[in-house]
Amino acid sequence: MLPAEILAIITLYTGDRVVAWVLRNHLPEHIYRAILLTKRRVLIYGQVQSGKTAEIMDVIQCPLYNHLRKIVIVQNSLLVLNQYRERLSAAHIQFQIVHNKTRTITEDVVLLMNNAKRTQYYLDAQKENKKYVLIMDEADAYGKHILADEAVHEYYVTATPHNVLYKTPEFFHRIQQIDPPPLYQGLEQVNITYDDNTVDQIVAKFQQDTPEGGMMLINSYKYVVEMQTIASLLSKQFAKIHFVTLNYHRKIFIGGKTLKIKRKKTIANIIDMLKSAPHVVFIANRMSLRGLSYVSGNYARHLTHQYSDLRDKSVTNALQRMRIFGIYRDQIPIQLILPSDNHHIVSKMYANLDVDFDINRAFGSIGS
Repeated sequence: MLPAEILAIITLYTGDRVVAWVLRNHLPEHIYRAILLTKRRVLIYGQVQSGKTAEIMDVIQCPLYNHLRKIVIVQNSLLVLNQYRERLSAAHIQFQIVHNKTRTITEDVVLLMNNAKRTQYYLDAQKENKKYVLIMDEADAYGKHILADEAVHEYYVTATPHNVLYKTPEFFHRIQQIDPPPLYQGLEQVNITYDDNTVDQIVAKFQQDTPEGGMMLINSYKYVVEMQTIASLLSKQFAKIHFVTLNYHRKIFIGGKTLKIKRKKTIANIIDMLKSAPHVVFIANRMSLRGLSYVSGNYARHLTHQYSDLRDKSVTNALQRMRIFGIYRDQIPIQLILPSDNHHIVSKMYANLDVDFDINRAFGSIGS
């Protein structure tokens, strides 16, 4: 082993945090902390539902951050917040959710919804200036966060990186691309059908094509009253299909009858509740965007069909609506159904994938 002075010079020269952590017992404390706590900004990107949350979990559990607080900024959605609650609990990670009754921060992992009130609750509750890592999920959906300046490290996680890249290349110290795993079904694997039939005809074909059962998402309606009216009408026409509307008040429509769903239920909880129902159709809009996975608690059941209307949507909005994409072990072919005038936006979505995966070349070489 080289003398500590030589190791310190080498480590300072490389600036590599992993090297510093490995050699932490052989370095002067001030050298080790100087390297570990140097400001770092990392962009993590990958296709929609291709494993970005797993990367966030890896960051949270990284040994480098054992003595730092990890603040995860999630979008302003209770469904997303509850989904994170399930993921962290399943990984046996202690965490704390900030809300209006939070008086002190007691855990090293903090879930913070991205709105001004929750941020203020956090600022009021922190009693010590503990160093922290800031992890911003769906980072393209909002600008600079108020907690970013004081963070030791910042992670920007997104499926649409160009919306984050209003910042200069020098802003990021590292850009990490997540390669889709072999079982991933995304835009390049999904079967796209263009169909101008009415929604009841589309649901009838979905039921006909899946005699053993399936799950469908319809996110082509803008207003809640439309969603609930359509769900009520369809439930009378298709008495054996469970129709679920997702908005502030979540409901199940079956045979013309309505059941309310508790707000704390996640999408996985709802799917598990309906495990004996062969056919389930979700009707959602805002709650079918960004970060939400339509899978059961054991990941065995997932969407098989999705009907969307992407006209007048941006490429980013269109991609974020693709909740049918995901990592599926069964490799059942999945069906995306669109009106015929959606050809143009789909072409743009394909082009966007090519650009996204060329992003590192666009930036040149950025440090690790």
